[in-house]
Amino acid sequence: MQYHDGTTARLGDVVDVGMAAGTARARIVMLGDTYEHLDIDRDFLSWVTTERKLSPNEIVVEWIEANPLAHNDPHYAPVGNYLFLSLDACDKRV
Repeated sequence: MQYHDGTTARLGDVVDVGMAAGTARARIVMLGDTYEHLDIDRDFLSWVTTERKLSPNEIVVEWIEANPLAHNDPHYAPVGNYLFLSLDACDKRV
C-alpha cells in the first residue's frame, strides 16, 4: 500500500485523518493488502480475519489521542478505538 506521494505505508505509521471538525491523529495497526497487524485486541483481530472485513485497499487505524467519534448519546451505538478507512483518507503521514 502506498500514500499519495508513492511512499510505502507501514504498520505503526502515524497519520492525520480528515474529520468534519479538522483532523485526528491515529496509528496504522493493520494493512488490508496483507492483513499484517500490530498488537491489537485479540477479539477484534479474530473478527476481522475470520469475516474478512478488511478489503485490500483499506487500513485499520487506532486513535492516538481522544477518539474524535466518541459520544455519550444512548440512542446511538458506542464507538471503538479502531477505524477502517482507505489510505486516501489520511491527510498526511506524521
